[in-house]
Amino acid sequence: MFKDHQSAPDVVIIGAGPAGLAMARELRHHHRISALVVEKAAAPAVSWRTRYDDFRLNTTGFLSHLPGQRIPLTAGRWPTKEDMVCYFDRYVRLQNIRLALRCEVKRIDRAAGGWLVDTAFGEIRTPAVVLATGRYHTPIVPPWPGLGDFTGELVHSGEFRNAWPYRDRDVLVVGAGNSAADIAVQLANDGARKVWRSVRTPPHLVRRAIGPIPSDVFLELFAAVPARVVDPVIGRLERLLFGDLSVHGFNPPPLGLKATVEQRGRIPTLADELVDAVRAGHVEVVAAVSAVDSARVILTDGTGVTPEVIIAATGFSTDLDGLVGHLGLLDEHGNPPGGFGCHLGDGMFAIGYGIPPNGPLRAIRLAATPLAHQVAAYLAAAEED
Repeated sequence: MFKDHQSAPDVVIIGAGPAGLAMARELRHHHRISALVVEKAAAPAVSWRTRYDDFRLNTTGFLSHLPGQRIPLTAGRWPTKEDMVCYFDRYVRLQNIRLALRCEVKRIDRAAGGWLVDTAFGEIRTPAVVLATGRYHTPIVPPWPGLGDFTGELVHSGEFRNAWPYRDRDVLVVGAGNSAADIAVQLANDGARKVWRSVRTPPHLVRRAIGPIPSDVFLELFAAVPARVVDPVIGRLERLLFGDLSVHGFNPPPLGLKATVEQRGRIPTLADELVDAVRAGHVEVVAAVSAVDSARVILTDGTGVTPEVIIAATGFSTDLDGLVGHLGLLDEHGNPPGGFGCHLGDGMFAIGYGIPPNGPLRAIRLAATPLAHQVAAYLAAAEED
């Protein structure tokens, strides 16, 4: 597998998603360091290839490119899944990124002079490792009491492709984020008989654009303003744009928008189509799930619904414990501590595990360059020792 790499790579990057590709590009472009990007899938950016059919970026393509290469203007303001897959494939080619595909990493251990990366096709010794497997590694379904007795169909949002399998069926979508909103709207538009959306913590609802200006541009303008100053302004703007939605089940969020992002890591929901569907009665917003029995989902307000299908848009875990959990480098939640791009110590780096306020792709672009400098500085210091 690694015979064409006669010497051990200076850096092994785990994961060929956007963060891994950006790091490989920055190391090569700024420091002439040729990193090897190791990926268990058969293609780079695999999580983007498997997103649902109607997926579009929630941030404008103008701000969402990786370092050194913009998303083509032909992709429009909010690029589709297909646009982004083409962009990532072209990025690999134009940035001359070295990939080892279909190569799962089983475990990383300390070794003399650096790290031993144990893969399905052999061991790699390297002085530095970058973890870039991303936040969307393993689907999470909450352990609702009685879930094992449910006789209907349970689907995680990561498995959802389009609404056709759910035509003429009653579907409960669980989740407050953008994926849940998109899926609920697709189901309502494409023939599901009844669609409920279960929400535990009310999200902030924003429009994709305010006039000609995308909402993420406004968020960018407010980036340096404290939450206590900007949140009352955003709250008034939300009420002006959507009005009072409490009668439709959208209660006010407990914190302001920026405070929610900073303190709880929850980004706002783009809700133009969702609000229209709810107002039209095509999607019904209901309380959080409390328990499940064979044919009924019990909600926290004491009511219940009877879906044939539950779609759990309930998030993912990084699932890094098996890879590096034994090294004592992760926090109590199993995530790399230290921010969106950080040095965990001894030449182990991580990028892409935080929740940035203005979109992960932009955050990757901003974090990759300084983190590549840290990696290069670490390697230079290690050579001097």
